[in-house]
Amino acid sequence: MQIQGRSFLVTGGGSGLGAACVELLVAQGGQVVIVDVSRAAAEATVARLGAAATFVEADVCDEAQVREAVIAAGSQAPLGAVVCCAG
Repeated sequence: MQIQGRSFLVTGGGSGLGAACVELLVAQGGQVVIVDVSRAAAEATVARLGAAATFVEADVCDEAQVREAVIAAGSQAPLGAVVCCAG
């Protein structure tokens, strides 16, 4: 899978398995949108990783919030994948 130059959406990306996926994708040159309900954890992950990671606060059970997160991910670079680590 091509990671560099692609955008990825990672649900639950603020901590645990999701954060590990975010770190791997960023290390390989991807742009990542972290979708999480935990603002503090997600913002800490973004602060650690820099401009390649952004945060969209959303509950994966809310279709409208997830739609906005997907739009945000697709606006950065071609969407490469969605990684589900929440919900």
